[in-house]
Amino acid sequence: MAPLGLFRKKEKPAETKKDSHVTSKTEPKTLLDELCGNNKELREALSRTLLLNPEATVKEGIEFHVEKAEEYEKAQKTTNARIEYQVAGQIALHDGKLPQVQKFFKKAAEIEPDSPYRKAFEYFGKKENAEKAIAAAQEFYAKADKRA
Repeated sequence: MAPLGLFRKKEKPAETKKDSHVTSKTEPKTLLDELCGNNKELREALSRTLLLNPEATVKEGIEFHVEKAEEYEKAQKTTNARIEYQVAGQIALHDGKLPQVQKFFKKAAEIEPDSPYRKAFEYFGKKENAEKAIAAAQEFYAKADKRA
């Protein structure tokens, strides 16, 4: 019987790890990388909030998701409520509706304070951040449609 060590990945020497880090900088940039440039906060927020299939999500509308969020809130199902507020914020981001983007992402951050997405949601709290995100999102959706 072969020892289990044969099936484990061997760790690369420290020098190789440094080299792999350098080569990762030469990887091609994604559309999101291009739109966000050096703004890491914007990239992080958008990577967690852009809709991958907007047509499927947008068809139900913002109000549908807000109503569901409020129902979950009353039932004290905070994770479900956070998800529905998040989706409402994502649709508002897709539609370019600044006040709703800020309102629903703020609500998502408040309702589930320990959410791993909280930092991304809070990014939209500042009007200038939300405006940058909306502009980048609009461009993302326009370019993504052309690529499809």
